[in-house]
Amino acid sequence: MQRLYGSPPPFRYEQNPKSEPMASSSEPNRTDETLYSGPIAYMVKNGVAANLLMLAIIAAGVFAGTKVVQEVFPEFSLDSISISVVYPGATPEEVEESIVQKVEEAIEAVEGIKEIRATAAEGIGTVTAELQLGADLARALDDIKAEVDQITTFPIQAEEPSVRELTNRQAVIRMALYGDADERTLKELAYRAEDELAQLDVVSFVQAASIRQYEISIEVPQGVLQAYGLSLPQVARTVAASSLDLPAGTIDTRDQEVRVRTLGQNYRQQDFEDIVVLSRPDGTTLRLGQIATVRDGFEDSDLISRYNGKPAAFVEVYRTSDERVLEIADAVLEYADNELAPSLPAGVQLSIWQDDSDVLRDRLGLLIKNAAIGLSLVLLALTLFLNLRLAFWTSVGIGVAFVGTLAVMYALGISINLLSLFGFILAVGIVVDDAIVVGENIFAEREKGTGAEEAAVKATKRIVVPVTFAVLTTMVAFSPLLFVPGTIGKILGAIPIVVISVLALSLIESVFVLPHHLSTLPEPGKESKNPIVRFFDSARNRVDRGLKRFLNGPLQRGLEFATAAPAIIIAGAVALIILSIALVPAGILKVQFFPAVEGDVVSANLEMPVGTTSAETQRFAERIEAAGERVVEQFEQDRPDDAPPLLEAVYTTVGTGPPQGGPDGGGASRLQANVAAVNIKLLKAEERELSAVAFEEAWREEVGSITEAKSFTISSDLIGVGDPVSVELSHPNGETLDEITRRVQD
Repeated sequence: MQRLYGSPPPFRYEQNPKSEPMASSSEPNRTDETLYSGPIAYMVKNGVAANLLMLAIIAAGVFAGTKVVQEVFPEFSLDSISISVVYPGATPEEVEESIVQKVEEAIEAVEGIKEIRATAAEGIGTVTAELQLGADLARALDDIKAEVDQITTFPIQAEEPSVRELTNRQAVIRMALYGDADERTLKELAYRAEDELAQLDVVSFVQAASIRQYEISIEVPQGVLQAYGLSLPQVARTVAASSLDLPAGTIDTRDQEVRVRTLGQNYRQQDFEDIVVLSRPDGTTLRLGQIATVRDGFEDSDLISRYNGKPAAFVEVYRTSDERVLEIADAVLEYADNELAPSLPAGVQLSIWQDDSDVLRDRLGLLIKNAAIGLSLVLLALTLFLNLRLAFWTSVGIGVAFVGTLAVMYALGISINLLSLFGFILAVGIVVDDAIVVGENIFAEREKGTGAEEAAVKATKRIVVPVTFAVLTTMVAFSPLLFVPGTIGKILGAIPIVVISVLALSLIESVFVLPHHLSTLPEPGKESKNPIVRFFDSARNRVDRGLKRFLNGPLQRGLEFATAAPAIIIAGAVALIILSIALVPAGILKVQFFPAVEGDVVSANLEMPVGTTSAETQRFAERIEAAGERVVEQFEQDRPDDAPPLLEAVYTTVGTGPPQGGPDGGGASRLQANVAAVNIKLLKAEERELSAVAFEEAWREEVGSITEAKSFTISSDLIGVGDPVSVELSHPNGETLDEITRRVQD
């Protein structure tokens, strides 16, 4: 050890001697006849070509940026087809026998079906056919629809089957109209907003939701029917025949053909009351209003929708085709603030319940913030260690790669969404390597005294192979994500495409554009007249001296020790590997299939046993809602007096759960009196210290056990990928299955 540390260091880092003759930048050294051959040399010598390539990438990216689709979450098919049939008043057993089994038998032979799942509930049967990977979805949809249409043994009371492809489409923005107003007023306001929003250029699909449908009900006492010698079917036929539009053929004239059509569809209560149900021989008539009670109201359903404790109607705006989320949200919010809100009647309020564009804006802001920090650090590091001009053009090249990736996304049909933006954020940290390596080699070659143009060509050619393979290995590392099958593959597919595109464009820019921009680096040691450049040169010299002291001091001694005692180094490396592996079984490093992403809305979903009335379900929903409000009050006590309210809104529904599978809730739907949902919207995450998970746990504890419920769950996750554990049980006998299910739950 005395010999090792007492002797002079075997090697030292020294600056290249300045006494070497400096080659003139205008007369490059031509010792290598092939130096100026090939595409790299051509781009270095022809600045117009290099700049045109850079401008072409930028122009393509800017153009694509105005055209590429914007969406919060990538919209795709779930490779499943749903068949729903409404059978009013039927029990689950009747639905299973009369609807579900017949649909299953009809479609089981359709080519491409992987699995068939069915649910028989009160008043509705739903059959879902999951397709095999690679199956032709359009063909399967047509085949299944054809098979279902051939079923002629459905009950007469059953409605027409609804056959549709399942997608993950969700509303961009949901507006709540609520207050001290009757149901008709809220519904008409929602319909008015729907019509006016549909007229906006950037909006094409709007839907009023959480409201009951209009219905004309006619009630005729049995005694009155007997008194006039009528029957209920006879009155029903008369009403049906008197309320319809009928074509009546055409009349040919000398100049044109005139189509004749009778318009007799009734829409108002008065129209139905005027229907003649009986004509007497003396010419007198008996009208429906004289023998029946006609009500112009709403369907008799179990739907209850309340927002902040008051009746509510919702207006949902969806993105379709190539529409852009941010443009839709801006247009809707402008309409809501400037046109809809000022025109609402007294007692009715407008609130934005959900605006998914906020999530997209936040992710865009995070990308811009990370990119700005990353580029600033790159500029600072390269300026302090190398050269200001090199730092500038390296940063420009990184920006060009990111802008150009938009053109690749547009060409491949990839949208700007949460996952593709995650790919951009991921690429920010790995894309700078190739540009820095090329730039540093050119700078080092220039410091040897090589002419500027020759240094750019020689250094780039020397480093192009290792740089290319370094980038290719990173691309290969991300490429397996391109081949992940199924729904997960569709979710993750944008990430590798974005990362690979950024890397490829960065490599092109670093090899063919950056060398030309660095072919005009000034002579090393030549003092610039620009005060800014002189300041950074002075700072670089100080950093360079400090770096040399570190290289020739601690780093050299560490390397000498590592080479003299390899056993210690190897043992330390093995120990670190063992320690790292042990973190997983020890539970210190968690393992999750998909990380939980909490949102601002905490949802409680309740399902009571079949047969529970809506009033009973509403009673439990109110209990859950009150428990949530008590939890909010408890957390409010620990917050400053001037802090904004923790609770933004409470949205409660009875008769239906949270929306599933798109605007129509997954096809045909049937309100169920035994289900309810309570949704509590908290203050935005960046404005509160309380996590949504903590609120979820406190709410669950406050509600306690609901032994009467069939199912009760509370969730704060923004994105759900299914339950951690799911057990599927089957048995031919329903009662036995229920008993087995209870035993498994216990």
